[in-house]
Amino acid sequence: SGAVSVQCNRAGGRVLQSGGDYRMAGLSSVSVVPCDGCAAALACFDALTASFSDCVCSCRDGGVGEACLPFDVPPARSGGGGGGAQDCVSGVTLTESVTVGGGCATACFDSVVFSGPITVAVDLRSMDAFADALNVTLRHCVLVGGAQLRIGGLSEITARLMPHALVNMTNVTSLEGTIVLHGAMPLHSSVLLANSTLRATVGGSQYVPTTRGHEGFRYGPALALDGVRLLSTRFVITRSTLVCGGGSCAAMLVERGLGANLSSVFYMDNCAVRSQTHVMYALASDLRVGGGSVFSIQKNSWSAPTTEYGKGTCVFKDVVVDGGSVLQIVSSTFRFGFAMLMANTLSVTGGSWLVHRNNEFRTAYVVYIVKENGVKFRDRSVWSILDNNFTYGSFSPFTYMTNIWSPPSDTRPIIYGVCNELRGSSVTDYGDDLNIGAPVMVLDCGACTMEAVCFAARTSSISGCECVCAAGGYGDTCLPAAVPDGLGPLPPPDADDTEVRCVHGGSISSVDYPDPGVRGLCFVNVTFTAAIVLDLSYFDAPQHTLNITLLQCVLMGLSIKGSGARVHVNVTSSMLDSGELEFRGVFGASSQILVVGSTLVTTSDHAILFVKFTLTANMTLLLLDNYIEGNWYAVYFSVAVVVDGGGIIVKGNTLSTTKDEGVESSVCVNAADVKNGGYFDMENNTMSAVNGVILFGDTTVRSAGLLRVADCTFVGHSSVLNSALVYVSGSVILEGGAQWRVEGNSVGAASVLTIPYSWQKLQLSGSSTTVVLAHNRQVERSALFAELFTLSTIVELPARFVVGCNLQGDEELSYDGLFPEEVMVFRCGTCNEDAACYMPGTESVDRSLCSCSCKDGWHGASCLPLEAPNAVVPPVAERVVDGDTSCVVNQTLTSLTLNLWKTHHCYVGVTFSGVGAVLTFFLNSMPLHLPINITLIGCTFREGAALQFVGGAEAAESSGVLIRVSRTVMRSSAVAFIHALPQHCDIAITEVDAVQTFEVELPGTVNNMWSVFLLDDVVLSASTLLVSNVKAHATKRDAFGLYSIGMLKLVGSSSLYARYCSFEGYTHVFYVHSLSVSDHSVFALLNNKMFSGVSLLYQHQGFSVSDYSVLRVVGNSGSARYAIYNDDLWTVQRSSWLDWRDNNVELGAMFYDTESAFVSIDSSSVVTLTGCRIGSTGLSVSLLKRADAGYRFVAGCLTVAGREVTTAAELELHGINNVTTAAACGQCTKEGDCFAPLTTAVIDCKCQCAAGGHGDVCVPAPVPPTPPPLPLPLPPPPPLGECISDMVYPEVAQAVGGGLSWLCYRNVTFSGGGMSLTVLVGAMTGDVANVTFDGCTWRDGAVLLLLGNAYAAVGSLNIAVTGNTFSGALLSPEGVFPPHTNITISGNRFTVTRLIPRSGLGLDSPSCVVMNGLAISNDSAVVLSGNVFQSVTASSIAIYFVRSALRVSWHSVFAVVGNTFHMAGGDSTLINLEGSRQSSSLSVLNNSAVVIRGNLVTRPVRYFLLLTLALRVESRSAVVFQGNDMQRSSVVLFPGYSSCIYYNSWLQVSGNLCRESPSEALTVFDPTVNLRDSTVSVSGNRFMSSTFTPIILQVPTASRDLQNGAIVAACNTVNGEEGVEYSIPSVYDVTILSCSEPCALAASCFPAYTTTVSSDGCACTCAEGGHGDACLPVAVPEPPSTDGADLCVRDLHVNVELNISFGTSVACYVGVTFAADVVVDVESMSGSVRNVTLANCTFVDGASLYVVGWRSDPPAGERADVLIIGLESRSGGGVLVANRFPPGSRVTVVDSVLIAEKRVAYRGAYGLGDASACLVVHSVNLTGSVLTIARTHVAAVFRDAVGVLFFGGVALSSRGALYLDGLLVQTALGLCVSVEDGVAASGGSVVAFVDSDFLLCKHAVSVREAVSVSGSAVA
Repeated sequence: SGAVSVQCNRAGGRVLQSGGDYRMAGLSSVSVVPCDGCAAALACFDALTASFSDCVCSCRDGGVGEACLPFDVPPARSGGGGGGAQDCVSGVTLTESVTVGGGCATACFDSVVFSGPITVAVDLRSMDAFADALNVTLRHCVLVGGAQLRIGGLSEITARLMPHALVNMTNVTSLEGTIVLHGAMPLHSSVLLANSTLRATVGGSQYVPTTRGHEGFRYGPALALDGVRLLSTRFVITRSTLVCGGGSCAAMLVERGLGANLSSVFYMDNCAVRSQTHVMYALASDLRVGGGSVFSIQKNSWSAPTTEYGKGTCVFKDVVVDGGSVLQIVSSTFRFGFAMLMANTLSVTGGSWLVHRNNEFRTAYVVYIVKENGVKFRDRSVWSILDNNFTYGSFSPFTYMTNIWSPPSDTRPIIYGVCNELRGSSVTDYGDDLNIGAPVMVLDCGACTMEAVCFAARTSSISGCECVCAAGGYGDTCLPAAVPDGLGPLPPPDADDTEVRCVHGGSISSVDYPDPGVRGLCFVNVTFTAAIVLDLSYFDAPQHTLNITLLQCVLMGLSIKGSGARVHVNVTSSMLDSGELEFRGVFGASSQILVVGSTLVTTSDHAILFVKFTLTANMTLLLLDNYIEGNWYAVYFSVAVVVDGGGIIVKGNTLSTTKDEGVESSVCVNAADVKNGGYFDMENNTMSAVNGVILFGDTTVRSAGLLRVADCTFVGHSSVLNSALVYVSGSVILEGGAQWRVEGNSVGAASVLTIPYSWQKLQLSGSSTTVVLAHNRQVERSALFAELFTLSTIVELPARFVVGCNLQGDEELSYDGLFPEEVMVFRCGTCNEDAACYMPGTESVDRSLCSCSCKDGWHGASCLPLEAPNAVVPPVAERVVDGDTSCVVNQTLTSLTLNLWKTHHCYVGVTFSGVGAVLTFFLNSMPLHLPINITLIGCTFREGAALQFVGGAEAAESSGVLIRVSRTVMRSSAVAFIHALPQHCDIAITEVDAVQTFEVELPGTVNNMWSVFLLDDVVLSASTLLVSNVKAHATKRDAFGLYSIGMLKLVGSSSLYARYCSFEGYTHVFYVHSLSVSDHSVFALLNNKMFSGVSLLYQHQGFSVSDYSVLRVVGNSGSARYAIYNDDLWTVQRSSWLDWRDNNVELGAMFYDTESAFVSIDSSSVVTLTGCRIGSTGLSVSLLKRADAGYRFVAGCLTVAGREVTTAAELELHGINNVTTAAACGQCTKEGDCFAPLTTAVIDCKCQCAAGGHGDVCVPAPVPPTPPPLPLPLPPPPPLGECISDMVYPEVAQAVGGGLSWLCYRNVTFSGGGMSLTVLVGAMTGDVANVTFDGCTWRDGAVLLLLGNAYAAVGSLNIAVTGNTFSGALLSPEGVFPPHTNITISGNRFTVTRLIPRSGLGLDSPSCVVMNGLAISNDSAVVLSGNVFQSVTASSIAIYFVRSALRVSWHSVFAVVGNTFHMAGGDSTLINLEGSRQSSSLSVLNNSAVVIRGNLVTRPVRYFLLLTLALRVESRSAVVFQGNDMQRSSVVLFPGYSSCIYYNSWLQVSGNLCRESPSEALTVFDPTVNLRDSTVSVSGNRFMSSTFTPIILQVPTASRDLQNGAIVAACNTVNGEEGVEYSIPSVYDVTILSCSEPCALAASCFPAYTTTVSSDGCACTCAEGGHGDACLPVAVPEPPSTDGADLCVRDLHVNVELNISFGTSVACYVGVTFAADVVVDVESMSGSVRNVTLANCTFVDGASLYVVGWRSDPPAGERADVLIIGLESRSGGGVLVANRFPPGSRVTVVDSVLIAEKRVAYRGAYGLGDASACLVVHSVNLTGSVLTIARTHVAAVFRDAVGVLFFGGVALSSRGALYLDGLLVQTALGLCVSVEDGVAASGGSVVAFVDSDFLLCKHAVSVREAVSVSGSAVA
């Protein structure tokens, strides 16, 4: 009974007036009251209303007020601007978009926070048009998170009708927000923005331009002026800061022009603007100042550092100043790159005035006009250029007022130039100096004329230089419009206050741009939580020295960018643990950079980096007493260093690098030029790297410059060639009294000086020029002391090269041949003045003491020109340690930031997803002075996520690091250990389930890694690392399980154990590049399993085991080519042990044969090689390369190729020589079975340990506890007649059948690469043995092996494999089966997605059934019937006989009947019999048969039956290929060697249907077929869809073995007609019969067992022993029907791209997970109806689905039926539907979920460019066809998101239909549905968008082009 009454509402900018209007707005049943009417229902509360007349309510008792409400309501004020304070929205946070102002005169916000990507609009159009004034006020408000405040909305016409507006915005703070003023302002309005700070970035601001052509760009404005027109209006921006960041940013953005008219003013006063690119940027818009208006930029500081050509700070299309107006830029500072003002044209007309006065311009151009002759001054308009200072900016070394221009002939510009200065000099020639192409009237400083310094039109006279204004003139210069009140700066700070105030304590993530006048920054004990950039160009403190101080701070990266100003940088006692300390740019004269007492340890390539770095005159750089460590360089000067009069001192530092790749150095200088008394001093440093100091490029030291490396300790790398303290890669030139001194240094395994190449010059010239190489000590003699070419060393007297008192060890060096003759050599004990003293600073030398007396101002014992300050350095910063011990539980993380400065890190049940979720622990950046605990339990790493532990250059001291990672699932992820881990680490990685389907990229290590565990240059010191109980599977065959790159070092009682792990699909269990195990350490590879691969342990370079250490490879097993792949020398020395025992590699070798001995053992060490099961030792020479007297080599109890090898003589036969103890099986010895130095005795084969011995063999380091995996409980054999049923079988390798006659498994699931169930037929017993597998599931690499044995003690054997599902699993009947065997493989579904390895077989193709050596005889049968074979990968084989023959003999049969083959790729083979070199591929003998009959092949294949070697059919036997239904192939039956059909045998190929003719032939005998008393029959075969004449039978070569053999061909047809070809040599007896001729017996019946054949029906009458229709020698079951076969691929994970195209008419996938793209190309499919179904499928890893129709009009009768139901995509993939779909087609996407958190990257072929959406409909043409998208959730949450995108147009005709029904579309303020290129519907077509929900959309449906509807409907 209720009713809704409505009156005078607005929607979409219009008044709703009728019921129809309201229905369109969503209100379907309303009572409409006209706007000028009244109704009781609207005006009165009915329950308390007595009557209603004349629009007035009369109330009952209890009714209150005009509406008779039940309560009192405060009266609302009407508009009109009456007295009293405004009502303000105050103290709230707005998080929803809203429009205010409707009918009101005021809009007020006080202390309001506008938060999030919202828009708050103050719509002046809807405010009270009858008020005295419109008031819009913001006080103390904040805009954050992309919020927009929009004020305006008036057209110029409407603005003239509205009351004046007063817009006041004061103390506004905006961070990633935008204030937008748009439209015209009412006459006499005022807009004020004061005392505010507005900051925005391109990435953070949500402002989207609407100017055509710019919609796709982002500019990140803080203030936007959109079509602003000022009409007698004041617009003032004062005392405010605008900041804009990002590559294309504009602090102020102008759209649709900015105009000031009717005596308006625009003042930007006392503002600071910092922008990366633009200050004011107009998008194809003009600036127009007219009608006596003023546009003034005054007392501003603007900065935009871009150096791009053509980038202006203020950019307009055209700038027009006319009608007696003024554009002035006064008293401001501008620091720009290219130009201050850019425009196409500049017009100053109508007596207007352009003024540039009292500014400082640092830019290339002040005014840059793009168009030639684009500057116009007319009507006595004036340009005044007064008192400006021009200097160069960041773009170029020149500064011009304009670019080149000349005025048009009809203009005579009046230009005044007064007292301007260019780079310190007065401007006299304005053409040459400032590039002004017109005459300039030049006045002297202090001279004034009225026209030059005043606006003459409003000036009556001038008094001195003061203007006297006429009527209508305002301000000091008589401007045409009044100067606004309230201009000017805030009260200035105390002028004497020069102190830079410090920030003390706390955490900071960013540093803001400084305010003008600030002279520096100071941070004390501050922790920075992000990398910081300090750009000194943003400091506005001219003529002052900037001070940057960081004391006891913690840094995550700091970049200081010089701007040419003088600066003092002081980084003291600070710590950097990530990122770099970077100095960039120009630091002014006399600047100083001091880094002292700090610890800078980083994983970046460089710790301190100088890039584009310039030391100006007399600048000093001091690096003192720091610990500095980087990957490649500790200190890196990336460009040439010029030291001019100042100096660089690197003193007292520890400088190290972590990498060891041959090029690293502690200090790297990319070239140096030291001059004018400058110095580069490296003194008293400790250096650890490949090189100490590298001088790349040429080095020049001149005019008394000094280059010095002194008193340093350098630890080089003996393993690296040319390791040196000083390494020079260019030439060195010294002249003009310069010196190079390398003195007092101590080096290890390295040279002191290396100049490696003959082309490098060392050239000395000039008086006092000296090179000193003295008093250095080379500790080790392994390297040359110095390396340089004497012929390239040029000493021009009086220059001196002094060498002396250098030591190797404790002996003085001999210099024979090292240096040229000009070198002055002195010996220890003598005094050389040049070596002892720096002679330019030396007054005298006391030769008796060899001491120096210095001149005044020179320093130290050697009288140097430099002295490092002796500062008191406080301790390095100590971060507050976070003691939180809580755990992160049950979360999914796609990105993360770690706080490393805490002691406990704990994650339980956490999923780390994607490459952004790499969990990296930089251990050296953690508080190692406290115990560290890192725990991960039950976590999952997937899709590129990884776990990394990173150490440093050397093992740091620690109080202990405990790392536990257990019960972890890894999917295409990895665990990495990098560099030297801290001492006392206890690490255990246990119980890991890993599957790797794609490569993992680890930042900073190796890319494209397939390993589960990576060790990158790892050093373990007093630590343990355990990897145990890992189960890993890789799809790439050359993956490594554990992968160690670089050198792996174990020292100080460390141990590394890999134990109880299993690896499937890996090449090596553990790949080790090089290994050093020393100082009581242990490396152990124990009890691991490899399913198939190359080796258990791979050695790339040398292994060293020394100093009471142990290397163990024990108890490992697998089908590996080698146990140990040894590729270099193994060294065992100083009481160490190599323990190689009890490994089992089946037929593999123990070692890789390098053809040279590879073990070197000293007198105190032991090698043990016992208990291994191997195919061979692999040794062609002796194992021992060098053996010192007293060594021990214990070997024996080996099983080699099945034979026990124990004695010394037997061992020698296998290359194992020089054995000291030949160990018998069961015999234990202290030396052979224990670590002898720590073993007291062996009792009952158990080692008794001495003190310091650990574990079962008394190793010298602690053994981490490693419980073996619990044995899985296996079900007992079933009782007779019963089955093991309804269970998940444990993943084990198990052999069953021993002693049994009955085995039955029903509905059992077998899964995993470790699951291998072997039925040992040879171990079964009984008269009748039965084996049944019924309804079981085999998946994920499981293998069922039926292992035959001809000697099995069974009377008969029945094996039934029925109704099973093999998904990514193998069935493998193998071997010779006993007589009376019947194997039935029936009703199973085989689906293969990848190659499944099988131990002992080298498979190279994905296969379903794999057979090896299969042989049946004596009334046996193997029948495969009614199975479905599917592959989703190319080059697959359904039934594969691997390197062996199929042998069928003595009344036996092998039959493949009634199966369905659904193979992808077009190049698969259905049955492949490889054969072996010793036999044929197929042997059928003695009344036996092979029958392939009634099979259905749904897709093209390469071969149906491929025999690599010979076919042999003999002794009344038959091979029948009959009644098969096939698609395209190359050859159907292909025996690949000379085939033999002998002795009344028969090969029949008949009744087959080829729906497309084979490209080569139906049957090919390559090269020939031999016939003896036998027949080949080819009859009744049909070929369809053939465009050529097919070949039925091809025999390329004539046989030489023909005895009464015949070939019969009968009634073979193509397209229903006879006309096929036969390619048969004439030597054969060939009979070819037409379809009309009578039946021939040999064509239809097996002649050996047939008496007659009927002439009409071709029925065979069998003789005794003949069976079936064809009288075969054995009975063959009839093939089951293939009709209705389920061709759906179900419940798989597919990792390869899937193309559904050629040769198939049906494609069906149910419950499949796709990790790569799926392309459905219906045009390329076959059949008149192409059916494609994807049901309940999931797309992961960014995979997308493409449904591609016909590219042009298809032939009549073809159509597609595509159903996509229940699809789920949440990982960045999408669905794309494209092209034409002919009449009758249906494409349906229904009940699906498409969610993308980032842009979906579709293939480039579709030309989407930057466009992206979850669902794309691309250039679709629906002619009589239907596309339905229904009940689907689409969510696009990336920037500029689109949910559903129609791209390239949609065309519907002939009753075509497009339905979007029941969608839920959600975007991040994007477009839910976007139609980019229009819609055309004709001929009774329908386009329907119905019943859908659209959330968070900018637009629900956006149509950018025309919609054309003709005779159709759009709903």
